[in-house]
Amino acid sequence: MSSRRGTALLAAGVLVAAWLVGSTALAVMGVGLAFAAAMTRLWAALVARGLDAERAAPAHAPVEGETMRLAVQLRGRRWLASRVELHDRLGPLGERLMRFDGRGHARLALERVPRGRYRLGPGVLVAHDPLGLTSVELEVAGEATVLVRPRVPELQSLFTDSGRWGEGGRRAALRRPSGLDPHGVRDYVEGEPLRAVHWPTSARRGELMVRELEDAPRDSVAVLLDVEAEAVAGPAGGSSLDEAVRVAAGLIRAHAARARRAVLAIGAPTPQLHRVSGLAQDWEAALDALAGVEPASGAPLQQLVAARGVLAHVPELVVITARPEAVADALVARRAVGRSSALVAIDAPTYAGRPPSAASPTLLRLAGSGVPLAVVRDGEPLAEALAGIRARNVG
Repeated sequence: MSSRRGTALLAAGVLVAAWLVGSTALAVMGVGLAFAAAMTRLWAALVARGLDAERAAPAHAPVEGETMRLAVQLRGRRWLASRVELHDRLGPLGERLMRFDGRGHARLALERVPRGRYRLGPGVLVAHDPLGLTSVELEVAGEATVLVRPRVPELQSLFTDSGRWGEGGRRAALRRPSGLDPHGVRDYVEGEPLRAVHWPTSARRGELMVRELEDAPRDSVAVLLDVEAEAVAGPAGGSSLDEAVRVAAGLIRAHAARARRAVLAIGAPTPQLHRVSGLAQDWEAALDALAGVEPASGAPLQQLVAARGVLAHVPELVVITARPEAVADALVARRAVGRSSALVAIDAPTYAGRPPSAASPTLLRLAGSGVPLAVVRDGEPLAEALAGIRARNVG
């Protein structure tokens, strides 16, 4: 816009000078400049009304640490411009410059992208005229979002594969949902098998009564991810929260692969629950939810784990947190009533370059109460830490 105005002002100045000095050459030059200013104004109007850019989502959801490839298609009268560029904003990555080729395609490859939700735009489309006299800037709305998913560790074994570990290192049998649980008793109907008769009730009432069965709750295990901002340490992509997200993804996938119905609970100020029954659509939705996890203040971890919390009915609970003291009492209480509980403690200071923390009284208390636990630290193999969640991993 400023170039077009400058050309118009220059044309006016040259025409005035030509009139004052009576120079035909200056007059011709002024007319030429005025014509050029008019043509650039017309060019700008044509380009502004007929040029737009459309972002194309990646064909496959990128995974953290890999290369994220973005593509933009230029639409409209691109032949009117000698060069078109897009200055686009990619969320926390800042602004990037993308240049369009002769077919109107622009591509950008970003290496080692951290996990997260990236909002593309708003951007600015800059078109340059063939004479190099002016350019036009057009706003491109920020309507696209790209999710970069976390890496999912392959866990070959889990502590739940062989039972939870109680006092003295003894294994306790796992409680797995059988599909049908006793719900009540009702009158016997002729033809029903006698094995369904509830004999104590029948003896008390003097008539045959049978157990009435209903579907048991299908949620076998819940994985609770703590996202409290005050407990997060380390840079984006390599923070303690990023590691906690990987832990949650690995545990959920391992249980889903074993045909166990799992619940992913994201302990944000407004908690999110995602049920995963297999490695299909609900697993993909859980991965997308984990991709967008961000630190948040005021995560209600205690309320979620409490005896009357939303996860109280789940037979097995795994809590992933960098502040085990917030859930220690609730995990011990669950253990006391026969419900399986485990803790994955994230040693957050190690993700900020500090040495590993010593075993805290909280972890020692949990280990002494028979709560299986693992400590995950920066630089240590994640799968090894999670393969056998036992008290020996406290140190």
